[in-house]
Amino acid sequence: MAVFPEGTTFRGAADYPGGNDGYVILTFTLDNTATTPISTLTPLEIANAISAAAQAKGYPKIVFSGPPMPVEVNP
Repeated sequence: MAVFPEGTTFRGAADYPGGNDGYVILTFTLDNTATTPISTLTPLEIANAISAAAQAKGYPKIVFSGPPMPVEVNP
């Protein structure tokens, strides 16, 4: 799994469900510098949670990526 620096911004996109024209773009930034190791959230946990919430509304799985290349967080 890729290691991302604190404060990395991740981006994902998906077409609207049901064949409607358009799409949604989602971004999140994660910075754990003020947390303890026990309460640290990972980019994978956040990406999967956002994707699951979108899938519950009919969207396809949203795959998030982050720089530098981009690298997929939750392929």
